[in-house]
Amino acid sequence: MSLENMSPFIRVAIDSVLESGWKLDERVIWDYELLYLMEGQIKVTVEDEVYYGKAGDFFFFKPGQRHSIQIAGGSRIRQPHVHFDLYAQPDSKEIGVSFKSLDRMNAKERGWIREDELSVPPYFMPCYFRPGDPIPLEQALFELIREFETKPPFYELRMKGCLLAILSQIMREQYWGSKMKSDGHMELLTKIRAYFDHNVHRSVKLDELAERFHISKFYLIHLFKNMFKMTPIQYHQQIRMEKAKILIRYTYLSLQDIAEQLGYSNIHAFSRAFKANAGCSPSSFRLQK
Repeated sequence: MSLENMSPFIRVAIDSVLESGWKLDERVIWDYELLYLMEGQIKVTVEDEVYYGKAGDFFFFKPGQRHSIQIAGGSRIRQPHVHFDLYAQPDSKEIGVSFKSLDRMNAKERGWIREDELSVPPYFMPCYFRPGDPIPLEQALFELIREFETKPPFYELRMKGCLLAILSQIMREQYWGSKMKSDGHMELLTKIRAYFDHNVHRSVKLDELAERFHISKFYLIHLFKNMFKMTPIQYHQQIRMEKAKILIRYTYLSLQDIAEQLGYSNIHAFSRAFKANAGCSPSSFRLQK
């Protein structure tokens, strides 16, 4: 899968409220479906694997995957959800939402089943997961649904942006979760990253981090390399350089002012650091506008 070429086609985006006793018999869908259980409880069966969902859980159904849903717990459910293709295809507008099992489909309908590109690393999406913080995903999903329902100018672009934000957050959380097995590591790394963001105007030393966050330097390096493929200091340097690129390209600040804003002792130190990161001098980078 090429992330650069991903341009989702949103087929349906709807906020469903369903009363006790509702169920969806086993079916196979042609596209992807992301379902958020906002209220209630459900029993979901995916390829004979049974999951019991509660409020705050997400389900991700994939093309060609057998699944069924039924309400559990005796109360109504609320399940905002979206059907989509990863890429807009010539027949995307022709295809609806499937409620059929595979054996009830004709040859043409079976040909509508999309290739599943989200079941292999590094873009693997689990069929059932509970995010650490569902609120950003919930907000993006409801914004997508509003755009689909009201269709303001350029709503197609906005829907794509919302869906890509949702998918990237889920993929990132799955990636980080696979890297960090024990509780606390992700929280620690989040705090350190926030510290870097608040100190982009100066250099940060490893000893400073170790003392502030009560962790050995060697273990801190290990955590960052495992998660971000670079040391903490390299990570912070990367943030400063990205900030420098933005200031050089999109402002009229002098290079001296930019160097001072980012905490470099002089323009020469800034230029050396920038060239090592970007492969060219700050002045050359500015001319590339």
